[in-house]
Amino acid sequence: MARRQMTYRVVSLHDSKARDARLGATVAERLEMVRELSLMAWAASGRPFPSYTRSEMPIRLAKLADQGGPTDR
Repeated sequence: MARRQMTYRVVSLHDSKARDARLGATVAERLEMVRELSLMAWAASGRPFPSYTRSEMPIRLAKLADQGGPTDR
């Protein structure tokens, strides 16, 4: 399936929708999966694991509407 045909949803971990068990896992188990996959991705990149703190993370926050993408999700 092409990525543009996939659907995504982002919900707060405290939202009742986050307890949706479609993956057959609890929220804690899904978070552990993300952690494990992230560590594997860093290892595969061959780059050193970042040593900065959360407050120093290099991020850029942008609204979907500002990116010129679809806004009807």
